[in-house]
Amino acid sequence: MVMTFKYKSLKRPDGSRIKTPSIPVVLSHKEKLETIALLDSGADFSAVPRGIAEILGINLNGDKIPTHGIGGKADTIKTKINLTIEKDHEAYNLTIPISVVLDDYDFPVILGREGFFNEFIIEFNQAEEKVKLKKIDKKHFL
Repeated sequence: MVMTFKYKSLKRPDGSRIKTPSIPVVLSHKEKLETIALLDSGADFSAVPRGIAEILGINLNGDKIPTHGIGGKADTIKTKINLTIEKDHEAYNLTIPISVVLDDYDFPVILGREGFFNEFIIEFNQAEEKVKLKKIDKKHFL
């Protein structure tokens, strides 16, 4: 089964808006949060800002790991969260590794390659502003 999502409008730091391949998700740890997540094929890992991690009840006292990205260098904590994607009568539940960015960066939840992209066949259709997700059936790879 394939889930299709229309691109979402995302506000940039300068106040302008851009359409992005973003999807509605439910993140859960100790608490749950419905939000929009950006599919980022250039991101090695998924990431959440500190504020969302605090809402989810993630312990932020772990070992700090310096991470480099397009926004520069930031301290992060590695952990895992549960992620649910639902559309119509279909739902995917995953536990994915994430980096919690501890510095004060304002960014959307980012879904990167490790733990997310390797679970799906993902089609970006920029012309139609749509993204399609098809869950990979891993038993065919064994």
